[in-house]
Amino acid sequence: MNNKRTALIVGATGLIGGYCVRQALASDLYSEVIVLGRRKLNLAHSRLIQIVGDLSDSGALLKDYSVNDVYCCLGTTIKKAKTKSAFKKVDLEYPLSIARIMREQGADHFCVVSAAGANANSRFFYNRVKGELEKALGSLEYPFLTIMRPSLLTGDRGEYRLGESVSNAVGAFIKPLMKGVLLEVSPVEAERVARVMIKESEKLADGLRYQNILVIKSRQIQEYNF
Repeated sequence: MNNKRTALIVGATGLIGGYCVRQALASDLYSEVIVLGRRKLNLAHSRLIQIVGDLSDSGALLKDYSVNDVYCCLGTTIKKAKTKSAFKKVDLEYPLSIARIMREQGADHFCVVSAAGANANSRFFYNRVKGELEKALGSLEYPFLTIMRPSLLTGDRGEYRLGESVSNAVGAFIKPLMKGVLLEVSPVEAERVARVMIKESEKLADGLRYQNILVIKSRQIQEYNF
């Protein structure tokens, strides 16, 4: 990695986002890691810049920043968002708006956390919104787009989510039994997802990645070689 890059991370207060920030700061790839969010992280680092504000004002907040890699870890639940429109704002509108802004300002790689089952034509609202985002991002002409599709996540989120609590409790017991195609539905560690995201950017910097759009499914995350 001869040339240092810069990164923007949104959704850094979430499970994958928090790991992503730490993985980015631990990598030799970045001279600067910028975090955009509604509240400040309890984290200090010489290469970390924190921008605090409402994501609806992303254009103004990011107007003076140019980065190479954008990591979008934004995501909520219907229960937390309360309405479908509020859910779409977080999981579709904000990510797409930020992607457009940063592409116009020179970003060449966008990495987004989607979900297993994402499909723009799905009958299920959650999967459909994730699929719509993937499709829209593909039209923005990023030289490189990385789409992560993890299954249920494990890790310390700091908030209660029934599905993930069950996967945390059961995952450690059944994980050794999950092989081959079963890895597609096996719980996956959020920290591992973040490691794969940063590794893909390192491959780009080293000239080892050629695919314009790369979809990394849950099984591939589990089997990824670092």
